[in-house]
Amino acid sequence: MIVGVRLRSILFGAASFLILSNICLPPAFGEPDVFVQKSEYSVTGQSATMIRQSLDRNTPVRPGGKPFDAYTQWDIDWQLWWTFDADGTCRITAVATTVRIRQTFPRLDNADDLPTQLSDRWEGYMRALIEHEEGHALLGVDAAREIEQQLSQMGQRSSCGRLESDANAMAREIIARYALREAQYDAATNYGERDGARFP
Repeated sequence: MIVGVRLRSILFGAASFLILSNICLPPAFGEPDVFVQKSEYSVTGQSATMIRQSLDRNTPVRPGGKPFDAYTQWDIDWQLWWTFDADGTCRITAVATTVRIRQTFPRLDNADDLPTQLSDRWEGYMRALIEHEEGHALLGVDAAREIEQQLSQMGQRSSCGRLESDANAMAREIIARYALREAQYDAATNYGERDGARFP
C-alpha cells in the first residue's frame, strides 16, 4: 500500500508551504492541536482618560492605521494522508490539523497604584476583552475541526493530484467562511464594546 501526506498551511486564505513524505498514520479524525502565543504591551495612567490615551498611543494593533486594544490571529495547517485503491482511485485515510493562535493584549503596569474603583473598572474591562478575543480564537479552532471533518468525509478521486486539489480547495473555502464569521462577530459586538470590552 502506498501512503502519502500533504501539508498545507494557510493564514486567512494564503497557502504558504507544502511537504510530501511517507509516515505512520494518525487516527482518521480527532481534535486539532492548538498552540497559543500571547504578547502584551505596556499601558500606564493615573486616570481613566490617561489610560485610554496610553492604550491608543502604545497599542501595536493598527489595521488600516486605526488603533485597537487587542488582537487575535490564527492560522491552520492541515495534513492529508491518502492511499491508492485497487481500481486506481485515491482516497483520504486520515486528516490532522494544527491551529496556531497569536494574541496581543494590554498590560496596565501601575494597576496596583490606582484607586479601587478605577482598578476594578480596568479588571472588568480586561475580563470582557479576553472573553471577546477568545471568541475569535474559538472560531479558528472550529474552522480546523470542520476541515478535519469535511476532508475526512471526502470520497474517492480519480487521482491523488485531484484529491489533493479538491481537499485544499475545500479547506480554503472553510477558512474563508470562518473569516467572514469573524467579521460578523466583530460587527455584532462592535469589536467587543457591547460586551464591555472598551475602556473606559
